Amino acid sequence: MIDLLLRLSRRKPRVRLETVRRGSLTAEHIRELHAFSNQLASEDLEHFAVQLRAYDLGHVFRRADTHDVVGFQFWQSMPAGAAARSRIVSWGKLRVAPEFRNRGLHLLSAVVFFFQNKVRHPFTRYTCVVLASVMGFISITEALADHTPFDPSQRSGEAGPVRDALLTLADEGHYEMREDTGLFFVNIFMTAETLGRYPASFFERPSAKVYASVNPDFRTNGCYAAFWFRFTPKNLAALTRTIARKLTR
Repeated sequence: MIDLLLRLSRRKPRVRLETVRRGSLTAEHIRELHAFSNQLASEDLEHFAVQLRAYDLGHVFRRADTHDVVGFQFWQSMPAGAAARSRIVSWGKLRVAPEFRNRGLHLLSAVVFFFQNKVRHPFTRYTCVVLASVMGFISITEALADHTPFDPSQRSGEAGPVRDALLTLADEGHYEMREDTGLFFVNIFMTAETLGRYPASFFERPSAKVYASVNPDFRTNGCYAAFWFRFTPKNLAALTRTIARKLTR
């Protein structure tokens, strides 16, 4: 079904989706994805491998004609503390080649992962946590109806399981949460070439300014900011509209 949607897209060259589950993630997969990723954000192979092996599955996007990797999105889910029928979804490591951005591939991946889980657990409520670079923050939050910035001082209600999930992810990914700012040191640095692909106007967008207010030194500090949202009907509708617009224009 997903490959059919991608084949129907007007965007060229065409893309296909490959699902890689944790148990089938090989050293060859990791080396291939790292070689692609390192062109966009500098990260050593060992650190990269630790993170990928912590996820439940990944969606790898490849050119349909050459089979080259043009992007990937990894996912993980976990119980939401003691809350009944609630789970936390981690919007994990995301990379997309610049020439394949603006197709909504990572948003499509999110909707696919949500419904794959929803079919198995139809009465479960899903909350998504995200550790994001400035590019990821802009592309995801602009496609949502609403979201909540992570506040490390908040521990009551839904904020408690969100904080616990982010700390678990930080531990598994060898990240460090900084209590004073709520930022996560991920030891990933955007290359000058990647930053140079974006015009100054990109960083003047409202969502970019929101990100810069939370993480002002994002260009050099190796830190990501966190936020979270629920997979509500409003957010799912907003994601679906954005995907349809990006795939068909």
